[in-house]
Amino acid sequence: MTIDELVEAWQANNALNLELLDLVADDDFALKPGKGKTIRSNFVHLVGVRRIWLEEKMPAEAKALPKLDWKTATREEIRAGLDGSSSAMEVLFRKKEAGKPGKWSTLMFFAYCIAHEAHHRSQIEISLRMAGREPEDAVLYGLWEWSKK
Repeated sequence: MTIDELVEAWQANNALNLELLDLVADDDFALKPGKGKTIRSNFVHLVGVRRIWLEEKMPAEAKALPKLDWKTATREEIRAGLDGSSSAMEVLFRKKEAGKPGKWSTLMFFAYCIAHEAHHRSQIEISLRMAGREPEDAVLYGLWEWSKK
C-alpha cells in the first residue's frame, strides 16, 4: 500500500461523512440516542478531534480550522470544517509517513482515525433510526458504493 492509496481511502471516509451530513434534515440535528451526543455534536466532534490530531505536527493548520459550537454549528460550518480538516489530515498522513517513526505507524494512526469516525457515523445513524427518521435502505446502502465515489 502506498501513501497515495491511504490518502485516497481517507478521502472516501470524508466523502461518507459528507454524504451522511447531506442525509440529515436540519430539524434532526438535535436528535440523540439516549444520553449520547446529538447528531450535530457528533459532526462537530469529528472536526474537533481532527484539529487535536493536527495540533502536534501542524499547529498553524490546526489553528486555522474553525472551533465549531456543538450546539449551534450550521450545516455549512460543519461541511467547511469537515472539508478543511480532511485536507489537513491528508497532509498529516503524508508528513507522518515521510518523517521519523512515532508511537504509531502511519497505518495504525490512519486505522484509529477511521475507526473513530465510523463509530460516530454509527451514532448518527442510530439517532435517526430511534427517531423514526432513518433514510431509505437504498440511500443507506448507497453510502457503501465506494466505486462510485
